[in-house]
Amino acid sequence: MTLRPTDRPWTDPADARSDDDRRESDGGSVDGTELGEDRWTDVNESTESAASPVPGADRFVAAVAVDGEVLFAGPSVPAVLGVDRTTLVGDNLLDRVHPNDREPVSDAFSAVATDRAVTHRLRHANGGFVWVESVVDEELAPEFGGRVVTARRVDADRTFPERFREFLEYGTDLVTVVDADGRVRYESPSVEEVLGYEQGSTVGRSPLGYVHPDDRDRVTERFYRALNDPDASPTLEYRYRTADGDWVWLESRTRSLPADASVGHLLINSRDVSERKARERRLTDRNERLDRFASIVSHDLRNPLSVIRGSMEMARLKGDTEPLERGERAVDRIDQLVSELLTLARQGSGIDEPTEFGLDAVAREAWETAGSAEARLLVGADATVHGDRGRLRQVFENLFRNATEHAAPDGSNDIRATDGGEDDTLTVVVTATAEGFLVADDGPGIDPAHREDAFAPGFTTLEDGTGYGLDIVREVVESHGWTIEIRGDGAEPTSPDDVTVPDGACFVVRGPDPDAAETGEPWIDG
Repeated sequence: MTLRPTDRPWTDPADARSDDDRRESDGGSVDGTELGEDRWTDVNESTESAASPVPGADRFVAAVAVDGEVLFAGPSVPAVLGVDRTTLVGDNLLDRVHPNDREPVSDAFSAVATDRAVTHRLRHANGGFVWVESVVDEELAPEFGGRVVTARRVDADRTFPERFREFLEYGTDLVTVVDADGRVRYESPSVEEVLGYEQGSTVGRSPLGYVHPDDRDRVTERFYRALNDPDASPTLEYRYRTADGDWVWLESRTRSLPADASVGHLLINSRDVSERKARERRLTDRNERLDRFASIVSHDLRNPLSVIRGSMEMARLKGDTEPLERGERAVDRIDQLVSELLTLARQGSGIDEPTEFGLDAVAREAWETAGSAEARLLVGADATVHGDRGRLRQVFENLFRNATEHAAPDGSNDIRATDGGEDDTLTVVVTATAEGFLVADDGPGIDPAHREDAFAPGFTTLEDGTGYGLDIVREVVESHGWTIEIRGDGAEPTSPDDVTVPDGACFVVRGPDPDAAETGEPWIDG
């Protein structure tokens, strides 16, 4: 804030007299304290009836040295600043002035400025700032070696009416006033609750510096349009940086103030809409899933249904049961497609309340429903998992199906061309690692050219595959805040010494341990 020579400085009725009238030769006082030969009228007493129903509630008198040291503080300092007057004495008053206002205040103390009235902010004991208008006497007070300063609060009666202050203090919406240059002149107390900034700490700065870089160009264009066009009242949604360095979504409505308004040029009402944006994102995600589900149902199910119709018709014409067997396989494929697509459509991106369970137990439960009689499960090191047990079981079931379905290199239904020996049986390994767990098998593995697309929805290398099993796996793992990847050549995961990781397909899941995870978030403790 700068000196405002156009503002009419407040003058106490007692100060309206000439210096000769205000000083008497038989001694004086400031706020009742003797100054020596001169007698200065107590500002608090002289304005008690005219200015405030509470004596001294909105002003105080102090003697301040040229360098800002407080030499004397009147008894009404606590009413304005919330600190004891003795605490103020000896302090540098400039240290209590808002950093953006210090230069004009310092100029007024040192007689550099021609105008003796300065409107600025002083720090209150509660940590916030109060607006005051300080009138600095031109002449030094010989009793103190400094100048007498009369400071009067002006935010209560100049900036906003007193009857609205409670609304501003307890309202959840953020009210911001900016000047014609686009700099903040006022922010309501809710800035601390909404954004975490101390009230007054952003005054004098442009709010555009806090806008997310991806939103800044759009917000800047509409912000300056509102500044320059009184009829413009844009509503904006954008991300704004908090005091903690995080980002919140704000919805702001702007309105130009009258040209003769003394409080500022533009009024901005903002509210935190982060929760609403999160709901919108979840709804968008769900709609995309449903669109994908509808697309797949209308396209991918059409072929097996056509097979069923043709097979049934052929069976009726020829009296042959072989076409009916083809129809039965098509029905099985439809059943698998519907099950996996419903899982994708219903599960969303969230998880249920996490619980603690053993990796060994949930893997064996999944094998009972998704394992194969022509394969065996080997569980190595166990781990304690904090997560959604039902969803994690889906992960194992789909990985086990993926292993058994791709075990036959020629794509036949036989998992292995075996001679009955145990060594020819497909082995699926589940074991904890230093960073999570892995699921591997000793089948033919995944072609390196396909590893990048393996988790893509609908991708499959099998003629009758759905391509959604690994998509389900990825979504469940990521909903826990974990990561999953396919082990590449030469990328050996850390695993216990008592288990051998097969050379076939290997899916590595990594998650934080209990010490690294945030409170309540999923983790894996191996």
